[in-house]
Amino acid sequence: MLVAVFADAHAHGDALDAVLASAIACGTEQIWSLGDTLGGGPDPERTVTATRERCTIALAGNHDYGVTGSVEPSRLGPVADRSNTLARKRLSSDDMAWLRSRKPAARRDGVQAWHASPRNPVWEFVGTRNAGACLGAQKAPLGLVGHTHVPDAWQATAGGGARRITIVPGVALDISEGKWLLNPGAVGAPRPSQLRWWNGLDAQAAEGAPWLLLDLDESTATWHRAPFDPAPARRRARELGLV
Repeated sequence: MLVAVFADAHAHGDALDAVLASAIACGTEQIWSLGDTLGGGPDPERTVTATRERCTIALAGNHDYGVTGSVEPSRLGPVADRSNTLARKRLSSDDMAWLRSRKPAARRDGVQAWHASPRNPVWEFVGTRNAGACLGAQKAPLGLVGHTHVPDAWQATAGGGARRITIVPGVALDISEGKWLLNPGAVGAPRPSQLRWWNGLDAQAAEGAPWLLLDLDESTATWHRAPFDPAPARRRARELGLV
């Protein structure tokens, strides 16, 4: 079975549309979202609607909880706070009810998925210092996380450690042996850098929004990029006072 996995759309409709179109063109049978559908961009209705319509799995992330009120909005920073305020005003009562029904973790077809990490599915960032411990907490051979905004692949090593595997977009990674923890990267949010949110998105848009193609029958993982134009969303955000 072919599964498309994405994370962190962050209310960026154009980037999410590009990823979904790319995933559908690859013949995926299911699409899974690892959460943070909201928080940052100008398109809360679009990202919620697309996720509801397309995704077999749709997790909640910390920014989604900021919209529902389960997380103090100021904890998420000013960019997300302004975007989440917009989301609370514009999402329908049905959308809000759906959002409140989301969980930060799921398991399907022998794969475990979390928004953030196996140890703390809402807040913990998986990185060099804790990837081994996170893999130790993971029960399934394959786990999926988002939250960091960075495409990543970690393989468990002897003694409770983890080895970071270099990702080459478009090249399949064999995940048939051992235990793996994979991150598709962020669809509508920048990787951590010295650039501010919108400048970071502009810099990354030419590379394309990242997503992950899993072939569960062949045990491979392939990262893809879906190019999009960041200018229209930035204009919408400016008109709404989000920038």
